[in-house]
Amino acid sequence: MKKVSIIVPCREIDFMTGKCIIKCLKLDYEDFEILILPDTIDREASKKYKDKKLRIIETGPVKPAFKRNLGMEKSKGNFFAFIDSDAYPEKDWLKNAMQYFKEEKIGIVGGPNLTPTEGNFWEKISGYVLSNFWTSGDACVRYKKSKNCFVKELPSCNYISRKEISPKYDPSFLTAEDSEFCFKVEDQGYKILYAKDVVVFHHRRDTLKKHLKQMFIYGRDIAWLSKKKFTLDKFYYSVLSIFTLGVVGGIILSFFSSIIKVIFLFLMLIYLLIIFSTSIHKNINITFWITTTTILTHFYYGFGWIYGILFKNKNIQANRGLNIR
Repeated sequence: MKKVSIIVPCREIDFMTGKCIIKCLKLDYEDFEILILPDTIDREASKKYKDKKLRIIETGPVKPAFKRNLGMEKSKGNFFAFIDSDAYPEKDWLKNAMQYFKEEKIGIVGGPNLTPTEGNFWEKISGYVLSNFWTSGDACVRYKKSKNCFVKELPSCNYISRKEISPKYDPSFLTAEDSEFCFKVEDQGYKILYAKDVVVFHHRRDTLKKHLKQMFIYGRDIAWLSKKKFTLDKFYYSVLSIFTLGVVGGIILSFFSSIIKVIFLFLMLIYLLIIFSTSIHKNINITFWITTTTILTHFYYGFGWIYGILFKNKNIQANRGLNIR
């Protein structure tokens, strides 16, 4: 049995991180370790979560990418299992994932990150929105159970990678560093597998404002990543920005041409009907907020991407001192 190092970056060992630790310790896989990487070590938390499989590594206030890099450096496993501190795995998470590595050319295995049943109203709205094809495209499989398939990338809240092919994360990124990680693994000739039975439950943003801010940052960072190394297969990231510019342009041009105005209104009606028809829920209030949040998500992501194209990523994270425990 191959040893797996579970790497959990976090700001602090709070309630959600604690739940992640507890669920990881209950995994039905024998040989694994858990590396928790908070900004600072809280003595009470250190006493509360004591186990021979667990190590807590103080990192200072650095980004998740730096924490994951440190986790890989300090790990003892043959595989790295990445999960976010506000997520927790199903009991068979590692057992199911590891069986797929029997195929030598599979470099990364991940699966759905589902919205927890205990999540609040806005978390569930966010989950519904992200699992909709008309919001996330092919990436919607990340947020629901679908059939097994090979994918271009997966989020680092739920994937396992081979140690020998795992690159470093770029610590200048707040998000999208996991996309680049996947691209670098693919560049080595390995495949990335989405497996429906490799499941974690991942809390969403708990307010609409936080969700929209996250979508803007996603768009911004993926634009920065696309500029860093552009390839044609990254063009699909710009679809929502093109849509956003099209809507803005359509509104402006409608003031100067009645024909353009009619065409624009017709296209917008079709758009709204598609979004509404794919947002229907048995609860009319939920239907309204899924529809509204989906539309807002399109624009926030689109404007985020445009921002990322227009402005440089200057937020470089410096390395900090470390304290291993």
